[in-house]
Amino acid sequence: MDLGSDLRQARERTGLSLSELGGRTRIPLRHLLAIENNDFDKVPAGIFLRSFIRTYAREVGVDPEAAIADYRSMTNPINEFPPESPAPPVEPEIPSESVLHELNFSRPRWGFLVASALLIGVIAVNRYSADTSSDTLNATAVVPPAAPASNAPAIPTTQPIPVATTGTALQMEIRAQDHCWVRAVVDGRPTLERLLQPGETQSLTAQRDIVLRVGDPAAFSYSVNGQAGKPLGAANEPVTVRFGTDGHASRAS
Repeated sequence: MDLGSDLRQARERTGLSLSELGGRTRIPLRHLLAIENNDFDKVPAGIFLRSFIRTYAREVGVDPEAAIADYRSMTNPINEFPPESPAPPVEPEIPSESVLHELNFSRPRWGFLVASALLIGVIAVNRYSADTSSDTLNATAVVPPAAPASNAPAIPTTQPIPVATTGTALQMEIRAQDHCWVRAVVDGRPTLERLLQPGETQSLTAQRDIVLRVGDPAAFSYSVNGQAGKPLGAANEPVTVRFGTDGHASRAS
């Protein structure tokens, strides 16, 4: 029995070269040559080797199943994956219809393996759940010591507990209606000291207070926290005014 010679003779009868056969089957030339020489150890084992034999046989007019039977009779018993060494690497190739046939043929065995893996996973999850449930019960069994009694009234749990908030305490916007000299001290730090041009605006933000020195109150307007402010004085009479966090103005000495 010489499967390789039979396939080679069938190929030659069809007038196909190895290169032409490789182009039709997408099987590498070295694997085709190994099959013709019966060097099956040089071809990826298992379903890939059987797929190559079926595809080769079909292209040259040989019964694929008869070719597989010849292959099995030449290699029986066969050990496609020796237990001592890993399976040989397989080049990334597009599986032919024969590969799909082999996969469908071996599906029951794969189904058994998948079912076994799922069963092991379920057992592991149940064991983990039991362990975590035990830890949770042990943790909840620890009772913290009671807090000392206090005379202060308890805060109802249904009412929100007030918390400290942050934000600007004082927002001021100043505007020059005409040429106006202005000096601003924000929280004790000089921030502005120059001649403002007509229509020019400045925004000031303070946490404590803002002190303004205005050369011409008639040429000056302002707002505090979004509210328009009252006139600070008469025209051409410089004035110094302090604004606190409540937004009220007071004359500064």
